[in-house]
Amino acid sequence: MKKQKTLTLLLGILAATLIMSCQTDDAEIPVPQSQIIDQDNDASGTGLVAKYSVSGDAITLKQDGNHPSGFYSSTANQNEFWSFYTRLIPSDMRGALKELVLFADDLDGTAAYVAPLSDNDLSRWEMGYNLAYVWTSDRRLNKSETAYTAIHEYAHILTLDNTQVTVNNGSCSRFHTGEGCSNAGSYINDFFNNYWTDIYDENQRIDQDSDDEYIAFYEKYQDRFVTEYGATNPGEDIAESFTMFVIRDAPVSNRIADQKVKFFYNYEELVTMRERIRANIDFKFDLTGVVAARSQRFRIRGKQEF
Repeated sequence: MKKQKTLTLLLGILAATLIMSCQTDDAEIPVPQSQIIDQDNDASGTGLVAKYSVSGDAITLKQDGNHPSGFYSSTANQNEFWSFYTRLIPSDMRGALKELVLFADDLDGTAAYVAPLSDNDLSRWEMGYNLAYVWTSDRRLNKSETAYTAIHEYAHILTLDNTQVTVNNGSCSRFHTGEGCSNAGSYINDFFNNYWTDIYDENQRIDQDSDDEYIAFYEKYQDRFVTEYGATNPGEDIAESFTMFVIRDAPVSNRIADQKVKFFYNYEELVTMRERIRANIDFKFDLTGVVAARSQRFRIRGKQEF
């Protein structure tokens, strides 16, 4: 499941390399065009805004992008996004994040991604964020959408870094994430063993270019997934389930989708992470609206041209 930055499926979600890599993105599900800001003189599809090195809460400019001057290239607006992100995810929880890539492209279905800076080192990661999906059309920070994406991407690093996965392109007796072989007792290996062993082969037989097959797979196993996007592969499933673990109250039912959310309560350190992130959500989280919008975008992704 290596992240392929150039591969985004129009509206994005399922596109990410289904070979299995979790380094795909939440942003694979773009915000509807009506919610995307009009950039004044900024042209669509112009790409990189800026690249920063990251050290805790501090970011240092490494590269100016080729994006036209305007709303997204404003340092104040970039700092507004970064301040929101750093307030949400505590600094000591994101020590592996070493590089931030900001881009703005409403023609690209990717809203965010994470990827290791080196295929051979899972201790250092890059996060990309598409600023075109961070603000609403009236230039208000879309806090619920942005927070959902941030938590989802954090979950990828949490479950794929060097403490969880060992780089290995050879044989692997446990779940191979694409980045490497998951360690015994790792979050993603335990998650896979609990919830994916009986359906994984079926999932891997899906034609990567067939939207209908992915939707059919989700609908067949709908009670197993917290969102449609979670049915993409185990990496996206654990990221979506972790996001729900953080945002939602503990589920009371015992359907498999809810078991996945309750899975994280087995780890004291993850419960502490949950509490710390939730303490930073100082706004009304519109989870119902976010989930409904994401579901709609998932369903129509192949019907809209960018």
